[in-house]
Amino acid sequence: MTDKLEFLAQLPLFDALNEDELFALAQISDEYEFEDGAVIAYQRDVADCLYIVKSGRLFAHRVDERGVVRDSRSYFAGDWLGDNWLFVPDAHPATVKAAGNGRLLMIEGSRFLQFLEQHPAALEKLEPDYDVTDTHIGGLSEEAWEEAQKSRIKADKQSAAISLLPDELVELNLRRSHWYLLLRIFLPGIFLLTIPLWLFILLSRQPAESFWSGTPGLLVSLLLLLLFGLWLLFELLDWSNDYFVITNKHLAHREFSLRTFRTTVTKIPIDQIQSVATVKSSFIANLFNFGTARITTAAQAGAVYFDNIDDPRQVEDVLNRLRQRVQALNAALAQTTMRRSVEGHFQVQSGYDMVVEEEEEDEDALETAVPQPATFAGFWRAFKQRYQGRVEVGNVITYRKHFFVLLQVTLWPVAALLALLVMNWVLMGIFQFTLTELAVVDAILFVGAFGWLVWKVEDWRNDTFQLTDRYVIDIDRRPFGFGESRKQAELSNVQNINSDRPNLLATLFNYGNVVIDTAGAQADIVFETVSNPNRVQSDIFRRRDQYRRQQAIKQGDQRRKEYAVLLDVYKQATEQDRIPRRTPTEENYE
Repeated sequence: MTDKLEFLAQLPLFDALNEDELFALAQISDEYEFEDGAVIAYQRDVADCLYIVKSGRLFAHRVDERGVVRDSRSYFAGDWLGDNWLFVPDAHPATVKAAGNGRLLMIEGSRFLQFLEQHPAALEKLEPDYDVTDTHIGGLSEEAWEEAQKSRIKADKQSAAISLLPDELVELNLRRSHWYLLLRIFLPGIFLLTIPLWLFILLSRQPAESFWSGTPGLLVSLLLLLLFGLWLLFELLDWSNDYFVITNKHLAHREFSLRTFRTTVTKIPIDQIQSVATVKSSFIANLFNFGTARITTAAQAGAVYFDNIDDPRQVEDVLNRLRQRVQALNAALAQTTMRRSVEGHFQVQSGYDMVVEEEEEDEDALETAVPQPATFAGFWRAFKQRYQGRVEVGNVITYRKHFFVLLQVTLWPVAALLALLVMNWVLMGIFQFTLTELAVVDAILFVGAFGWLVWKVEDWRNDTFQLTDRYVIDIDRRPFGFGESRKQAELSNVQNINSDRPNLLATLFNYGNVVIDTAGAQADIVFETVSNPNRVQSDIFRRRDQYRRQQAIKQGDQRRKEYAVLLDVYKQATEQDRIPRRTPTEENYE
């Protein structure tokens, strides 16, 4: 670890990081030892790592469709390639081979993004650095830095409100056009400017003894100013809280209605998009270049509208580029998995192997592993796990209804207990009853009210929603084992997930509903009144994507094995000259 840490600290790419950041980076860096002639990466395979040459030399060459080498480059100790792949996976543009023995470090993009989440200040230290001649001397490349800036946009209000995933990069961030806003505020603005002037002129012509020439006229003017000012403010706030975000994984539309204080977030995976159409519906829209992008999807949502945005064609351009990237990445993934399957079948030895580091015994870790006696902190952790709104244990995430819902359902039991206390105070203070005389009645009423309270609390706690690595589950369980109903859907059947905060209280306390559109299920599953519905939405999308990738790998694994066997049989047949020639020779034409 020490040797790796010192090497990373000397690289111009990471020399601005502090000691803690370098140590964390070294932990996610895998070291490999390669032999002369070993293929490190194949052209058109998946590229999702940063490659750093520690010793030796690597040689990259790109060939065109005719097999002609079009580009080549050597990488020596201290050189690196693929820093842009840390942020966005792509296909390898060239085949990379070892020219001699040596070692290299590889950093996976997903692990690097997690590193940035844990050390957000590190990203600023990776900014490209140039000398006086504009020669790049340190930091990320311009291409990688451009992709890195997309991850920084997650700190913006628009992106934070839709709970982006750690490896999600913002490609386009929009809100409705300022020209559209101008149309919305035109009338209240005109009224705000002209009506007070008109009233002033009208009132100034009233006789001195008129009722409207004094305070009543001034009050009317101020009232109209207030009304039209509020109208103008309403339009501004309503416009400022609606926005559209396109990432490398999803497109999202957040709509906030100031009239009802309802917030709705619609997310659609990029792979669900079927077509994009743009419309400019009026002369004004064409004049000022704003309109609507209509995105047709394969989900039950049908279509998503990015309405009244500047230059709607940019939505089409970005989505087309993302879809092409997804297609290229899928092709690269298919080639990579096919290659690994064939090499595994023929037991092809890799030309490079991971360097296994010796584990150092950590005495502090051994001390902490000793069981500790029960403490208040341990009790508090157990209590939170039992009643917290979101609990993740292993591969299961359990959600409960928001704590505000618990306050609502326990309002009457708590009121009954308070009423019992007040009644006792009145009977003992005013009517001079003794505690002994009230004991039996108090006991019955207290047990009833307290039992009612416990029932409501347990009923709230037992209504849970679970997300596993395979299912979304809605569990409605009665307290103390008095019945249970369960509804679940496989993640592969989940088509779309929408989050909704339906009113002012839900918006203020950040709770709402998560509606899960499913294919093949009898009804959609709804996670009702859960805390932070946008985060729940992102959790489900992340688990769904992971499950689908695993399913695709499993489904294709058997098929790839069959292909490998077919190639094996064909190779045996050709080696034994059992397959006749399919292309005619010159002798056949004579």
